[in-house]
Amino acid sequence: MPSMNEIAAVVGTSALVGLGGAAVGYNTVDVPQRDQIALQTVGAPSATIDDPQSVLSPADRDRLVRDTANIDAPEVVTDFHYMVFKTNHENILDDVEELLRSQYPDLIDQSKGENGRPADGVLIVGVGLDPRQAFIYGGDDVSDELMLNDVSYRESLLDAMKPGVEEGNIPSGLFRTANLAMSADTLADRQVSNAESERMGATLVLGLGGGGAAAGLGSVVVAVRSARRKAIAKAREDYELVTSEYTRLAGRLDEVDVRANSLSSAFADETLRRQWVEVRDRFLGMNELVHGAQGLSAINMDDDKDVYKHRKQLADAAESVDHVSNAEDNIDRLFGVEHGDPATRRADLSTIRADVLRARGDVKDEGLRRELDLLMQRIENLDADPSSPTYLDDFVRVLEDYRVILDQVKKKQFSDVKEREKLEAPAVYDSGFWYGGYVPYAHMHTWHESNVQAEQAAQASSSSSSVSSSGFSAGGGSSSF
Repeated sequence: MPSMNEIAAVVGTSALVGLGGAAVGYNTVDVPQRDQIALQTVGAPSATIDDPQSVLSPADRDRLVRDTANIDAPEVVTDFHYMVFKTNHENILDDVEELLRSQYPDLIDQSKGENGRPADGVLIVGVGLDPRQAFIYGGDDVSDELMLNDVSYRESLLDAMKPGVEEGNIPSGLFRTANLAMSADTLADRQVSNAESERMGATLVLGLGGGGAAAGLGSVVVAVRSARRKAIAKAREDYELVTSEYTRLAGRLDEVDVRANSLSSAFADETLRRQWVEVRDRFLGMNELVHGAQGLSAINMDDDKDVYKHRKQLADAAESVDHVSNAEDNIDRLFGVEHGDPATRRADLSTIRADVLRARGDVKDEGLRRELDLLMQRIENLDADPSSPTYLDDFVRVLEDYRVILDQVKKKQFSDVKEREKLEAPAVYDSGFWYGGYVPYAHMHTWHESNVQAEQAAQASSSSSSVSSSGFSAGGGSSSF
């Protein structure tokens, strides 16, 4: 049986397909019958009530169990939990994660997400009372089938909980949300309603002819077609890159491999060699794709449909070529620095100098600014004598000291928002400047800006991010009240 999201996608796609032709094409928006999309149910779920701070009375718990026995739950839900927290974090998912890890570690799938996600079959409905947060979370399959990632629908589920909680009747609030969330009829009605809205919009376009609605939907079609054209153009660029560069790079691969393994200075560490091996082996694994009968040569590059069909395959191949090319540039540059090439050494010093100057201009802490000034003097001294016999040792110490300074910048200036993504050092196969474990200030600044934007987006939404402080994530969300 197709998932609810898959059915919704088909309905939405049918509308766009209709827009591709004459006005009569809008009639391709079909409204499914409820019996075609109703979920299979298995009767009352076995509910676990998690109330670590004993908010609920024995009578409340009995009532909650009794009411839940009337729910005809979808078969996708295999582990159903109510959770109630007397005090909780602003991000309620932190509390949910802590409880799952301590009491139900088997309900966390560590193979999914950065730090795990709820396992398939899990559904959690709950409330935090200080600060007040209504929440509903689920495993990937449950979130898909129950439409928990449909923001407006999820908000309606959470809103159903709030009156009961506000009146002091927590069991009533929890049950109302759980009952709605697992109602096959409610979900089917939602799908039919979505499809009817699609059809109504299409009918409106027919009635208005060249009016505003037609123009609005027409702009969507233009955007879709434009995105497709760009994807096809990019795929052709990827094809040209791979077919022109693969053989040339393959011919130099052994030479680069020798250089990567001959580097011996402090910045040529195990990370460099490991990353190089990963890139090299992926590149070598593309030989059949590039030269085989069923590989790229089988793609009809004069046929837009065939090019579009293979765009992902072409993008992956082009990425591999780019990675080897970037790694070659970085390894050759490190080789030149290590073997005393003055021009290469000065070029790297210029790159570091520019990064230090940018940091110096942005950093607010006076002590850190003085340290950056002293570091700049050391860089100038290195630049004055790039052939010095102690150059490599002095250069490595400059990088190490700059890394320590930037660690302090990160703590003092970039800790104003939550780290929603981990700060990673650039890899040897990334384009631009690279030294093992060294994170340039420019890279750190971009990372911080990304965190700021994510924080602003989260604050602008009434539903919280479904990612905990540790990186644990879940389908669904929460809502304050």
